[in-house]
Amino acid sequence: MGNWRVLIAYASRLGSTREIAQAIAQVLTQRGAVVDVRAVDEVEHIQGYQAVMVGSPIREARWLPEARHFVETHREVLRKVPLVYFAVSGLMSQPTPEHFHEVYEYLAEVRDIVEPLEVGIFAGLLDYDRLDPAQMTKVLSKGLPEGDFRRWQDIRAWAEDVADRLLLEQARRQASE
Repeated sequence: MGNWRVLIAYASRLGSTREIAQAIAQVLTQRGAVVDVRAVDEVEHIQGYQAVMVGSPIREARWLPEARHFVETHREVLRKVPLVYFAVSGLMSQPTPEHFHEVYEYLAEVRDIVEPLEVGIFAGLLDYDRLDPAQMTKVLSKGLPEGDFRRWQDIRAWAEDVADRLLLEQARRQASE
């Protein structure tokens, strides 16, 4: 992926998704990519990138509004480059196939705007001390446990697989030009 520019745009409320984006960037950088990691609301344009990854935590059974807005705003360019989504959800603290499918379905709204090449779904970090009273009420009503459930080895392995997919996709696109 030498001199390959990749944008990882993320939305995050408490920092967990940002840290996952940074871990993914580290793997891609080790594979030779030049990676920019930016909050979605700090990205003005996405021209010049050979791939784009967009991530958000799941809140209210969907991506954060600013992540959805990013995909909507940039959809024309996103349709022309390899695109990857990732989602972070408390449901994945218990990584069952049912929970994976449920979180995947939460992405239907953005997948309808632009279908990605790949989707990653990860558990996050839930620190009760960082929640306001309304958030705490919702978390407790859903029975979500406190803790750091991010599986860094799985996140890095997924990023490795995505790097391979992006390389193949880039080669395929170059061959068809």
